[in-house]
Amino acid sequence: MQYLKRIKVQVADLKPGMFVSELDRDWSESSFLFQGFIIESELDIEEIKRQCQFVYVDFKSDVDYQRYKLATTTSSTYRQQLETNISQKNYNLREKLKPAFSRRKTTAHLMKSVMENITLGEDFDLHGVRRSVKDNVRSVLENQEAMLMLTMLKGENEKVAEHSFSVSILSIGFAISLGYSEFALEDIGMAALLHDIGQLKVNKKVLAKKGRLNQNERQEISKHAKLGADILSTKSGLTPSCIDVAYAHHERLNGQGYPRGLKEEQISPAVRIISIIEVFESLTSHQTYRKALPVMDAYKVLMAGKHTHFDEKLVLKFIKWRSIYPPGSIVEMENGEVGIVVRSHSEHKLKPSVLLVLDEYKQPRTERLVDLSKMALDPESKPYKIVKAFENMAFGIDLQTYADKGLKIQLSK
Repeated sequence: MQYLKRIKVQVADLKPGMFVSELDRDWSESSFLFQGFIIESELDIEEIKRQCQFVYVDFKSDVDYQRYKLATTTSSTYRQQLETNISQKNYNLREKLKPAFSRRKTTAHLMKSVMENITLGEDFDLHGVRRSVKDNVRSVLENQEAMLMLTMLKGENEKVAEHSFSVSILSIGFAISLGYSEFALEDIGMAALLHDIGQLKVNKKVLAKKGRLNQNERQEISKHAKLGADILSTKSGLTPSCIDVAYAHHERLNGQGYPRGLKEEQISPAVRIISIIEVFESLTSHQTYRKALPVMDAYKVLMAGKHTHFDEKLVLKFIKWRSIYPPGSIVEMENGEVGIVVRSHSEHKLKPSVLLVLDEYKQPRTERLVDLSKMALDPESKPYKIVKAFENMAFGIDLQTYADKGLKIQLSK
């Protein structure tokens, strides 16, 4: 095994697992049989203390060395820097996303079965859907960053199952930020997952049409809300909010929504939340008739409707929670380099951690993780700064491909 960083270590700071390469005296003056050994236990440390004041330790890696420094430093500033460095050097995009991908795959498989049954006019496994939602809630609670990042991984033409999964995960995450209980999270996650189920009964040619819909086609599309409520009404064990969301997620506060023209006081909290997220997710996804909008443009649409269409307080809270550059966003730096946002910081909304993947000429480069909240510097020793965010597939970057690669990241200095 190759060891790194031969460092002088006081005997009081020794830990089991360290490799002692030299003593503070000649080996012949000690009782140790081997010139270099791994500390196996506290007994070994006691024996070293009996004979030496310090030794030289070879560390297995730079991360192990920084962990040692973290354990022995008295500087709070240096400690914070070390904690950040260790966190970044342990960062692996694929490892973070692996359990999230598993949840999406399982949910998608289940929803495909549900949709096939509904299309054939057959019953579907509600208990299986409920179990999947419970698991999704647990995954968001434990691994929110990765689960939310999946909602930014969008194909050219999102299907009902993919859209519903993303709306469900975003609804669960947003409800967590609003302080919902775990039971309420499961309820809103279920309602969001099933909100568009009525589309399965709508004319497929109308759903797949490229370009603007005419009045008759819009009326056909609008049927999906009542059709969804009718389907869910036949299932025992569903909460009223699931049926309510399916029926009312296109209603608007000013009464201009469909299918019933409900007004402000008639629209429930669950519908208000999911209607905002449903529009946001649709706007940031590729459609048959338009490309996906960047996150900021989707926010502008929500803000434009915050007095007439959507609950103003919830719109503002949603944007604050989701942040300007949510994980999964593709961003261009001031120096021309392009990267993928992999982590946002609650105190530094405009300075996320970014995985740089293209150089200033928009050519592939060695991936490098930079934390803009820590004043990361570019090759010209200037602080990195985001100038614009783009939709998925911008510059040919497919987030799914980068997530699948198992990235080896070149760290910033």
